[in-house]
Amino acid sequence: MSEKKTSDSYEVGYGKPPRNTRFQKGVSGNPKGRPKKTLDFDHALLRESRVYVTLNENGSRRRISKHEAVIKQLTHKAMSGNIPALRTYLDRYQIASEKIALLEAAQAREAERCKDLRRLTDEELEQMILAAEKREEEERKKKKLLNSSSE
Repeated sequence: MSEKKTSDSYEVGYGKPPRNTRFQKGVSGNPKGRPKKTLDFDHALLRESRVYVTLNENGSRRRISKHEAVIKQLTHKAMSGNIPALRTYLDRYQIASEKIALLEAAQAREAERCKDLRRLTDEELEQMILAAEKREEEERKKKKLLNSSSE
């Protein structure tokens, strides 16, 4: 009653699936991959605020970001006497002006410290060079963006 077992004979059972239904070599078990993470509200808000809109201002068309458009609208509403808009505008204006004042003071201190280049370490000099290159690159991008929006 015992059958002769060859290398081709294979008993199917628990833990021994048929050979033709096993994972195939070179074929992924998850072809679509892991689903992308959904963006949280903050990322979606920032992405949407960078989108440009076209508006007519004094008879000429301009492209500005939605962020800038919201600031313009808030300013116009505050000027027209909308009390909640005026409160929001004044609160944000005070915070922004304090922040700018602190940044300018920090830049002045940094400029004073960097006047004597001989006293700086190699690492500080390298950081200054990288910061200057980054500023130049940002200025080039702004000029390019302004040129493309004016055309």
